Amino acid sequence: MPGLPLRHRGDPAPGTGSGRLVRLVRAWSCRLALTVSALPCGLAAAEPAPPRMLLQGSGESLAFLRLPGGSFAFYNRLRPEATPFTLRDRAGVPVSLLPSLPADLAGSPVIRESRALENTQVILTPDRRLISIQVRGESLDPATVKLVGLPRYLDLWMTSATPALAAPSRRIWRGYNGSQMEYQQLPDGRLLVPFGSMQPHARAAPPTGRHATVVLYSDDAGQTWQESPARLISPCYDGFNGSNEGACEPSLEALADGRLWMLLRTQAGFLYETFSVDRGQTWTAATASRFSTSTGPSNLLRLPNGWLLLAWNNCELPLRHAGQGVYGGRDALHVAVTADEGRTWRGFREVYLDHRRNDNPARSGDRGTAYPLGAYTKEGSIVILAGQGQGGRNPILIDPDWIVARTARTDFSDGLEQWSVYKHHGPAKGWWRARAVGGLLVPDPSQPAARCLQLRRVDDLPADVGVWNFPNAWKGSLTARVRLPRGTAGGLVCLNDRFFDPSESLGQDLAQFRLPINADGRVGTVTLAPEQWHELTLTWDLTAGTCALAVDGQPAGSVPLGYETLNGLSYVRFASTATARDPAGLLVGAVRVEATDPFAPARTAAELRAHEQRYVARVVPRWRPPP
Repeated sequence: MPGLPLRHRGDPAPGTGSGRLVRLVRAWSCRLALTVSALPCGLAAAEPAPPRMLLQGSGESLAFLRLPGGSFAFYNRLRPEATPFTLRDRAGVPVSLLPSLPADLAGSPVIRESRALENTQVILTPDRRLISIQVRGESLDPATVKLVGLPRYLDLWMTSATPALAAPSRRIWRGYNGSQMEYQQLPDGRLLVPFGSMQPHARAAPPTGRHATVVLYSDDAGQTWQESPARLISPCYDGFNGSNEGACEPSLEALADGRLWMLLRTQAGFLYETFSVDRGQTWTAATASRFSTSTGPSNLLRLPNGWLLLAWNNCELPLRHAGQGVYGGRDALHVAVTADEGRTWRGFREVYLDHRRNDNPARSGDRGTAYPLGAYTKEGSIVILAGQGQGGRNPILIDPDWIVARTARTDFSDGLEQWSVYKHHGPAKGWWRARAVGGLLVPDPSQPAARCLQLRRVDDLPADVGVWNFPNAWKGSLTARVRLPRGTAGGLVCLNDRFFDPSESLGQDLAQFRLPINADGRVGTVTLAPEQWHELTLTWDLTAGTCALAVDGQPAGSVPLGYETLNGLSYVRFASTATARDPAGLLVGAVRVEATDPFAPARTAAELRAHEQRYVARVVPRWRPPP
């Protein structure tokens, strides 16, 4: 975000409602900051617990109730009750999400019969009115399909109910709402419903795909609705590894200066952003934000301490294979936080690494970690509901302190839980391509009780690669133990600003820093002795564009800056570079990182445009197969 100026050039002047919204948002943020609870017992501030996945069983479906003032309540939408909704984590430990549904709502026969709570997200207004907005399908006859240029309608319907009185559900918008993510009530009472609308007679093709994002708003609790004249679009390009849907599936949040900020899913390599200074009536033209992405929606959430949290897939899509589409770009879900309304950001951390990532994907349907929806508990923990496919949509419980930790370490004591080592192979068909595990945990030759990661090439599949995420660092250092067996074909260490599939060549080509390890052990200005552990330390400063290499604590040269980044470094990838079979490979032991400057710095609009242009010039041409 380009420094979040108070107004963008060409924005309409704030109306009389804008100042009122500023005051309400600021007051709301202050109240929230005063309600932050202490962390649960046992969570030391110096070493916050990592995210915990909670599992939903049969008959369980988590839902969020947005309470007045910005907080949330949690319940099972398949059986709304006032008792705490309790789920178990992967270790079988029960976790109760609090607060639970208010008793007057859960116990009301009127509300139960209205079915207003049978939705994943519901708003409770200050006068204790439930607002539930859902998409319902409407079939069209062939003549109407031809006339309107849409295969069917996906209409918006609203259900409104209090404990004493429910209004009949009614349609508030007719058309093709192909991508409803969230809706909100602003502190001043205005209801906002943004969504992607499939445009009549449009195609999933350049220049802007077949969706545009539109916004509905209501100032009378949903009795009447207005539609913003804005039709928000984003570019798309030939060769994209997916369907060029256009700008869709938006998320939004109010900023402290009174503006609304909305992020749009695109197929352009970035989340696009747009702003409103008049409470959602008009919007600036959408432009590329600082956030790289594959193709998935984001979620914005105001936390109790005033931070904004962004959840999204900070991933790069793999390239098509032989012109055929390949599923990817949703194997990891990330979060980042800002304490200054979007100027600077911290984190960029994986909170949901798909537990099915090393398996062959399903033959059809969505899968992965996408479609996040965020809330927070009474204790201040963040809950992100995300994922797709069989066993994929799960709540993730996150300690905010973990997001902004400056250090991280991995030593394989938890296996490959923190690592991605899969590789694509074979033909692609219908967005499906086989996966295999690349990389093997083996005993440490010098400490058999410990384990290390062996990366090699033992067959005709691509060489092994291992990928690990760490706290984002504009300035920082990474130290890794590396061992070269005799006969190795060599390897490569890359530092990246986002997730790339392990076997995807873009991960090397778009790395910020690339450190080759030659087959003879040459790395930088030194040669690694075979069959011995060595410590490689990379220390970077992206302001200066430098990265110094040290081997076993001694200077060993420098690594040039490759592809530029707006945000910092948050990934390391270790790769075998074998072009033929190499049973020796290389061994990777413990890795540790320290972020000396964890902030992704503020960016100007010019810097955002230049970064997008660089992407279009250098990456988009790779989407198209050579002639």
